[in-house]
Amino acid sequence: MKRYKITEELRNAIRNNSFGINQLTKRAGFNVKNFYRLNQSINENHLNRLKELLNINPLLEEYKQNYAKNLGKYSNNPYILKKLEYSEDLAEFIGIMLGDGHFHRRGVKIAFDKRTVGYINYVNELFKKLTNAPLTLLVLTRNNAAYLYFYSSKFAEELTTFGLVQGDKIKNNVGIPSWIKENPEYVRRCIRGLIDTDGCVYICKRDRQKYVKFTNFNRRLLLEFKELALQLGYHFASANQKNICLYRKDEVVRFINEIKPIRAGQGS
Repeated sequence: MKRYKITEELRNAIRNNSFGINQLTKRAGFNVKNFYRLNQSINENHLNRLKELLNINPLLEEYKQNYAKNLGKYSNNPYILKKLEYSEDLAEFIGIMLGDGHFHRRGVKIAFDKRTVGYINYVNELFKKLTNAPLTLLVLTRNNAAYLYFYSSKFAEELTTFGLVQGDKIKNNVGIPSWIKENPEYVRRCIRGLIDTDGCVYICKRDRQKYVKFTNFNRRLLLEFKELALQLGYHFASANQKNICLYRKDEVVRFINEIKPIRAGQGS
């Protein structure tokens, strides 16, 4: 997908739009703040969407990005990053980031229980498929925490164009990017990433039945998960303000077979 250099003309059109920044972000389906604050380029899809919403037609020069330099000053890794593309793998990675990830201007960090070695390895391999570079593992000795992280300001800048928002997910009321919502296969993989990080498949001791639970303190994300799951035929019920559960036996079986959760599917 082509990218274009952002000009002051486009920055001013975004900054001074008649909707307001928050409303424009909602209508566009992606965070527009970075296009007048941080980003140096914009991809073709986002540019076309802004043209339509703002009724403008700026002349932008095509941006040729040097992906050999994408690792940025915070990393000494010699890897040449692959360009991110809309894909099922990226949808799952964004689900993981929305669950246990932290996204900031320097890069990404994902939290784990260090005992879930298989899932840690799975996420690292998924990231390598997406970027051609491995994540770095940090294991803490004082508790069961472990982290995978990748520092690259250029990678972080590119990731914002796919709908992720930097900073506190709850304070920023972060939701699932619109491009994922529009594709059922992307939805399935994003749900897998979310359930593996902030959910579980468990057996209720009282009735000895297997259920699926998703937990999140971000109300918007909780509701969007529930809505998208319903589109796939899974009727999650609200248990309280931070938990929703799937109780129907046939749907639990189908969820496990179709979503194929990695960590949560192991009952951890």
